[in-house]
Amino acid sequence: MSNLLQISYLYKTNFIVAIKSLALLATGNRLVTRNTMTERLGIDSSYIRKILAKLMPENVVEGFGGHCGGYKLVVNPKEITLYDIYVASTFKGGIS
Repeated sequence: MSNLLQISYLYKTNFIVAIKSLALLATGNRLVTRNTMTERLGIDSSYIRKILAKLMPENVVEGFGGHCGGYKLVVNPKEITLYDIYVASTFKGGIS
């Protein structure tokens, strides 16, 4: 039961939201809208935007505005570490 509590406690941290978002983006080679991410992940779209905005300068994801806009994964998932994602999503300065 303590493991379940720990997971629920981490539910909305920047790192967990980044991992969930990147996992969704890695499932296909297409743009994924924030609305789709909100529906599939159950996380507010403004929070997802905030986290993905931290990953864009690090060239992890790319965002496109407009009617047909969305996000796509830029890096090969095999070439990025959990540490890279943690640093980019948690600290203001990103990976550097």
